[in-house]
Amino acid sequence: MSTIEQAPAKWVGQSLRRKEDPRLIRGHATYIDDIVLPGMLHAAIVRSPEAHARIVSIDASAALDRPGIAGVFTGEDMSDLLAPLPMAWAPPGVEVKTPERWPLARGRVCHVGDAVAMVVGEDKYVVVDAAQDVLVEYEPLPVVVDVEEALKGETLVHESLGTNAAHEWSMGGGDVEQALADADVVIERRIVNHRTAGAAIETRGCIAEYRAGMLTVWSSTQVPHLVRLFYAVQMGISEDKVRVIAPEVGGGFGSKLQVCAEETLCAWASRKIGRPVKWIETRSENMAVSHHGRDQVDYVRMGAKSDGTITAFHAKIIQDVGAYFGLLTPMIPELGAFVMTDCYRIPAVKTDIVGVFTNKFFTDAIRGAGRPEMTHMLEVTIDQLAAELGMDPVEIRRRNFIQPDDFPYETPYGIT
Repeated sequence: MSTIEQAPAKWVGQSLRRKEDPRLIRGHATYIDDIVLPGMLHAAIVRSPEAHARIVSIDASAALDRPGIAGVFTGEDMSDLLAPLPMAWAPPGVEVKTPERWPLARGRVCHVGDAVAMVVGEDKYVVVDAAQDVLVEYEPLPVVVDVEEALKGETLVHESLGTNAAHEWSMGGGDVEQALADADVVIERRIVNHRTAGAAIETRGCIAEYRAGMLTVWSSTQVPHLVRLFYAVQMGISEDKVRVIAPEVGGGFGSKLQVCAEETLCAWASRKIGRPVKWIETRSENMAVSHHGRDQVDYVRMGAKSDGTITAFHAKIIQDVGAYFGLLTPMIPELGAFVMTDCYRIPAVKTDIVGVFTNKFFTDAIRGAGRPEMTHMLEVTIDQLAAELGMDPVEIRRRNFIQPDDFPYETPYGIT
């Protein structure tokens, strides 16, 4: 018997066809809102118009009187949840003050769009109308939305914490202060990296079906395995009894890298009512409460010789985390700090980061997660240095590039 050996496939250096393109181009793809299950109910969320307020009362009687409404639920109804929504990653060895974030607000709201109640019913239009019938009385509280004002602590987002400073973290390599003292020129600037939204073409959405002790969830998520893990934790279900299916995801950019309150709400409501529950986010909801990115104020110092050679770079980053944490919120600026020198030879660097609570929706990973913010502050500062020295911005960059003979290159932070 002879053996025929096939040459290994050559993948490098040739074009590869994407497997998903035909169904996407022909309109054969399946997104969350295309899925319909037998007996499926629809959900709408009642959201706070106040940025900070106590919830005095919630009157759902008019909503419940509408035909086809299966239930209206508040945070107090969900006392059987075993854990709040998760914050999963923080800088190692750093104390992080983490307020509890429940799927529906309990006692007070801390940002515009905070979920106050959930309406479930037979028709997706009926539940939207019923949500407008839910009457919520609020007692407004002082609001702080400027991150530097919040850092003063005069208005607290979470009184129980006693501060708006969520965490502090520093990382350094080389003697920055000495390098700045020895520099021929030192520039100091305040740089703002504004808040942004992911704004994927497909908004968030999910369907949850709890049947015979098993939970199945269809979600437009970027992290199905994490969603599965935390469902099990929150609802007290063995992880092998939870299945999360991510069909086509119509854009994410990090904005769907989250364990969302609305997903937990659908899962809980399905178990409560005994029928599948579907929620599809509106575009205005997406812009308001699908997690945001960036939003930091940077105080930078850069030292250089008169010939344009950069000798030191220091950044103090004030991160606006919003009112709560998402999965990765405290880690976002740190991810940028690791690549703070970018493609330049800078012998001494230091990053100081403080995370600060404000009465805004929380920030998390959006398209680069900390790295675009760091690149922005570095490149803006180099432009400012070039102007200070009267040099061509291109030439000053060429002068500080890591050279081919430098590789493998180790940054002052010890990263190769």
